[in-house]
Amino acid sequence: MGIAFVPAGYHEGMRATSKRKMIRLKQIRSGVGAPREMRDALKALGLGKRFKFSELPDTKEVRGMIAKVPHLVSILDGPDILFPREKSTLGVDRILDAVEAVRALRK
Repeated sequence: MGIAFVPAGYHEGMRATSKRKMIRLKQIRSGVGAPREMRDALKALGLGKRFKFSELPDTKEVRGMIAKVPHLVSILDGPDILFPREKSTLGVDRILDAVEAVRALRK
């Protein structure tokens, strides 16, 4: 086995994803019984189990995969308090207060 040659600037595109607009997804339905193409799209989006979250760069490729499974995923739009990135440690009362505050601001 030899060492693979990586051209200069090869990883530059990967670093730029942090500056791009991101899409947050949540799988809302199971892929069981769906055609293989749909299950593969879910896997490529970083999903696979119900209620799993994923954050991806907003590119036409990602949008195309979402278009294949629109009935299985939901695009999340809103503050992080409503859609936490990890398991929430907030109490139910604090979450409800935060939701009410956001709803009041949107009116």
